[in-house]
This record gives sequence, C-alpha cells and structure tokens, in this order.
Amino acid sequence: MKKVLLILVTCLFIGSIHAQLRFGVKAGVNFSKFSAKEQVLQADGAAWQIGLASQFKIPLIGLGIQPELLYSVNQGDNNSIGYFTVPLNIRWQPLPIPIIKPVILAGPYFGYAVNFKGFDNIKRFDWGIGLGAGVEIWKLQIEGRYNWGLQNLDKISRLRNNVFTLSAIYFF
Repeated sequence: MKKVLLILVTCLFIGSIHAQLRFGVKAGVNFSKFSAKEQVLQADGAAWQIGLASQFKIPLIGLGIQPELLYSVNQGDNNSIGYFTVPLNIRWQPLPIPIIKPVILAGPYFGYAVNFKGFDNIKRFDWGIGLGAGVEIWKLQIEGRYNWGLQNLDKISRLRNNVFTLSAIYFF
C-alpha cells in the first residue's frame, strides 16, 4: 500500500512540474549605451535580440525561474558587439489576476562576445545584473528590462555595456 501511495504521489508531482514548465521564443529590440569611467562613449544605439526562453513556475506563491539563451547585438554610433547571453531571472507575479498578469524579473546575466566592431582589446566575457517588469497575457509575455554591465570590457578604459531591452516571448 505504501508503494502504491508513493507511486501515485510521485506521478502527481511529476505531472504538476510538467504543467509548470514552459518553453518559448523571444525577440526584441536593444537600446545600448557604452560608458567608461562614468562617461558615455557612444550615444544610444538600437539593435536586436532573438533566442529561446524557458519558465518554471512554483505554484501558489507566484515565484519562478526564467532562464534564457539569446543572441543579442548591442550597438553604439560606430561600434557593435554581438553576444550570446544567458539571463537567469527570478520572476514574480505579485497579483494573481487571471487574464493580464504583471511580472517582475531580476537576476544576473552572463554573455560571451562572438562578434565585435570598433573596439580594440575587448574582453569577450561580460556579466551584470538585470531588472525588469512586464505583463503576461495567455502565452505572450511582453517585458522591458535594464541590464547593468559590471564587467570591464576594455582592458584599458573600464568600458561597460548597459542595455535597455523591449521584448516579447511566446510560450508554447
């Protein structure tokens, strides 16, 4: 009897986890600013991002995890950097509204530059902190997020990359 009960509880738990796990595609626009020693080196430049997202929700408390894998281009006046980035977001839905659900996102991101133009002596690895908010409507999540670059990208001038993104994720 204990084995049957254990198997039943395990099956319900696995089914519940599967129901809380989603995958999707993400696309958006980046507005980036390259700065060094508290000075802006380049004006805001518009570029793009595209990639995959997943989402795991913890039932009842509104918390979850939303990791992503993105190819992101950050661009200034004459400079650009193409990254593979991995944001690891903690997500919170503060209000249990059934149709339009507000979402708050926060967490670190890690990036690796695979393509860059206009920079000398650049470090390829980047990391920082992101904070954002958005709304989820059915399978669509629309969000705005700001990423503060904490890594010095240039070996000489303490170059940092700060990016505001507007994006949408469609979950399957």
